[in-house]
Amino acid sequence: MVPAGWKVSDARQLSYGQALLTKEQPGETAPTPPGQQAAQPANDTSVLLGRLDMKLFAGAEADNGKAATRLASDMGEFFMPFPGTRVNQENGALGTAEMPGAFSAYDVKFTDANKPTGQIWAGVVGNATPTVAPGQPLTPRGQRNERWFVVWLGTATNPIDKGAAATLANSIRPWAPPPPPEPDPNAAPPPADPNAPPADPNAPPPPEAPPGRAPVGVGVPVDPANAPGMMPAG
Repeated sequence: MVPAGWKVSDARQLSYGQALLTKEQPGETAPTPPGQQAAQPANDTSVLLGRLDMKLFAGAEADNGKAATRLASDMGEFFMPFPGTRVNQENGALGTAEMPGAFSAYDVKFTDANKPTGQIWAGVVGNATPTVAPGQPLTPRGQRNERWFVVWLGTATNPIDKGAAATLANSIRPWAPPPPPEPDPNAAPPPADPNAPPADPNAPPPPEAPPGRAPVGVGVPVDPANAPGMMPAG
């Protein structure tokens, strides 16, 4: 669910995640009048979305609260690599019983007073299941680390809408293929194989199996104690 006033943008340059949202500008779809410069998109706010896989250190945290805290910390250092102090830290729960989640958020008051205060909100939703236990086979893919993240970056100039961030994270659902269509009871039977030999009306019926013996091609259980020998000849 894309928040109002935002749009899906080109995600090919993303370092993390699979989707990028950027803020729309008022009148962005309207043509720019002659002689006027088009409004520039906000470059100090964006939203990243993606699977919380092992490419991120936070993916190693099985607890969603710890994963969200680690994600917010790591993403803050990556996108705001300037000296400053973290303030206004928040943590909380997200999601439902089927899709539990957590978020972590904070602001960064930079040492450089010319920089507006930075903001970050990171949410994690889904279920974390160990992919492989020692000595155990692989967990089926549908039961592996099925978690997703939302990272919303902003500044005091373009502050984060925390309510919209939570709504966006809570709207994430695992993709499931649609069910196969129901068979049509009125559908015509499949056509006969034109290369199949015709049935011989004069062919005798198959012989019946002797009493006590299963028909040819039908497997029967055998007691190992009474099984015939299988020793090689000679």
